Amino acid sequence: MVSRRSLLAGMAGASFMARTRKAKAAQSLPGHETFGLYDSLLFIGKPDLSPNGFKRSRAVYQNELWPPKADYTTPNEAAVRSKALAVLAEGVTAAVPVILDVEQYSVDVRLDISHINPDTSTVDANILRLEQIIGWFKHEAPTLKVGFYDVAAPVTGLPVTGQQPANDTEWAIREKANSYLIPFVTHVDALYPSLYTSTTDRSKWVAFARRIISEAKRISGDKPARPFIWPQYHDVMRGPLALTYIDYDYWMLQLTTIRDAGVSGIVFWGGYQRQWDDTQGWWRATLDFIAKL
Repeated sequence: MVSRRSLLAGMAGASFMARTRKAKAAQSLPGHETFGLYDSLLFIGKPDLSPNGFKRSRAVYQNELWPPKADYTTPNEAAVRSKALAVLAEGVTAAVPVILDVEQYSVDVRLDISHINPDTSTVDANILRLEQIIGWFKHEAPTLKVGFYDVAAPVTGLPVTGQQPANDTEWAIREKANSYLIPFVTHVDALYPSLYTSTTDRSKWVAFARRIISEAKRISGDKPARPFIWPQYHDVMRGPLALTYIDYDYWMLQLTTIRDAGVSGIVFWGGYQRQWDDTQGWWRATLDFIAKL
């Protein structure tokens, strides 16, 4: 997820079939914890997705954790505590994952470490800031289950470029960076890695997703892992595909790949400033996926 998030300020009929789908989506699958689909979609005119089996989640964006026009350099304790109380007042319970989206502070230790400069001070300072934020939040809302989007999760991409590792040596470096986050993971209740689509090479996406999920499970200490997915191509893909919808087959492949990797669920995000359209292939694939759970 990129910094645009900081700018963000019923399905018809509770029929028997819809209720059945909802029950199936929450059931335990062989080799899985209870598997859930979580709604963090932002589409304009989006209907209630709970009849289709979606559970509620509460994303708390960066701009909600600081006062307006604040300098994000330093966490704002008063704003964080106030937001935690506000989320509780919304009726959010422990059954609703709370996902803090703070993209200001990188925890990718590869940005600090080189053969010349092994200093980790920048990442260490950022980890401390994030620990402060989640600590303040959970102090005010101790009943809630709180994590960070794409933080205290396997690092994604290569430093600066965002490209995927090209070989086992680069993956080994990534794994060391992930291991550096294990103490930080003790502060979160779940991991939320990002598996957004930045390639049309489906086999490449599958291999990447499986490895990221494997790393999330390795460092999680048995805490739930719920990857974020986005039914549009990532906007880092410059050209005509950027922000266009993913087709039926590719989306179905992503859903089944994540489910079969043994995670606790999937968080659906995206649709900012887009009108809801239930004729899109990704949504038809989602319904078919749910029907087969």
